[in-house]
Amino acid sequence: MSVVYVTNRSPDRLAVMYAYQELEFPVGKCVEIPLEAAQYIFGYGKDDKESCLAHLGWIRLHSELEQGMEKLSKFHIQTEAPEQNRSLPSAVGVVPLRLEKAAGGKVTQRAA
Repeated sequence: MSVVYVTNRSPDRLAVMYAYQELEFPVGKCVEIPLEAAQYIFGYGKDDKESCLAHLGWIRLHSELEQGMEKLSKFHIQTEAPEQNRSLPSAVGVVPLRLEKAAGGKVTQRAA
């Protein structure tokens, strides 16, 4: 099964039903979904996206197509997984392991 990666660059979270599951697209997050889902939800790979925009509830009339396409343009779809943030993880909230002194003054580390 092929997958694509969708990044929501709109100001609003999007949640849609696909194959009896809710797919959620949080703002600024990249979500991996099946290619078929991207084709159905966003019209990925299709020239005519009008039915997808209507299904999303972004248009009701053909005259609203331009506004719907503007909303759709805020969802970036790519076939390759985006590179992860390469910065070091934050240590905020991390509790160090407790060290105990064994007889003779040696320091041993307690197993978690």
